[in-house]
Amino acid sequence: MTIFKYAIYNNRWLWFHILGGAILAKVLLFFFHMQGQLTFEIVLSVAVAWEIWEFAYSDVEKIYGSVKIFILDALGDIAGATLAALIIIL
Repeated sequence: MTIFKYAIYNNRWLWFHILGGAILAKVLLFFFHMQGQLTFEIVLSVAVAWEIWEFAYSDVEKIYGSVKIFILDALGDIAGATLAALIIIL
């Protein structure tokens, strides 16, 4: 229940990550004519890099309350972006 609570239910930025993953996948497929697997891997890499950057350059304990909550939030963000990309690819 904790995973659902922090990764999805209380995740205020999840919809932006979903939108970002979908738009990035569409751009890569349409403009750069990439294959589906490579598109998925790029979206996954960008999502993970974004969360690493956020962890490194922001005070996650102040923003999220604890590192554990940040990690759960980040997992939801990454899952949302990659699932949106997968829907666009398929």
